[in-house]
Amino acid sequence: PDVAIEKQRRIQEERESATQETERLRARYEKVLEEVTRYAPRYMEEMEAVFDQSQEEERKRISFLKQAFLSIHRHLDITNNESVRAVYSELHQSIMSISEPEDLRWWRNAHGPGMPTDWPHFQEWIPDKKQQKKNKKELEKKVTLERNAVSGVKVRALYDYTGQEPDELSFRAGEEFLKTEEEDDQGWCRGAKEGGREGLYPANYVEVLQ
Repeated sequence: PDVAIEKQRRIQEERESATQETERLRARYEKVLEEVTRYAPRYMEEMEAVFDQSQEEERKRISFLKQAFLSIHRHLDITNNESVRAVYSELHQSIMSISEPEDLRWWRNAHGPGMPTDWPHFQEWIPDKKQQKKNKKELEKKVTLERNAVSGVKVRALYDYTGQEPDELSFRAGEEFLKTEEEDDQGWCRGAKEGGREGLYPANYVEVLQ
């Protein structure tokens, strides 16, 4: 039918337009990624310099705190008291185990310029099929469990369609049946054929009869 040919042509035009737009946006995105990658070496160089400066300040802080705790330790010498001698000894060992190089080495490995960096890169978008199936099942749950009579809008199939799931409706081009529920966000409608067979089908495969 002329209507079907015209609709197919529109679909093809929209698809080509969407493809061109996708390629245009992808080219822009990849150009931005190239610029980010180009600045990466300079960023790493500056990060190294700033990090070294912060490391030196951290070394001074650790050294100061260590000396402060040792001073407190000397002024609180209560080792003559047998009940706290073990605690005193353990505190002294803990303070003496502080090592600026070891602490700074750990920090550099965990959070320094050499830590793993996840630079942005282009990733293809893949639809979540599980989410699509979930949405179809949610649509099916909305159907009223008790229905005295099937009512809806009469539609005619523009193309053949074979259901891929048990809850989908199959039909041939030109076949007429009822659309019992409007199209959902995923592009699916619910319909009913003669004999009581009901199921989901793609909305753009049919046309409404006037």
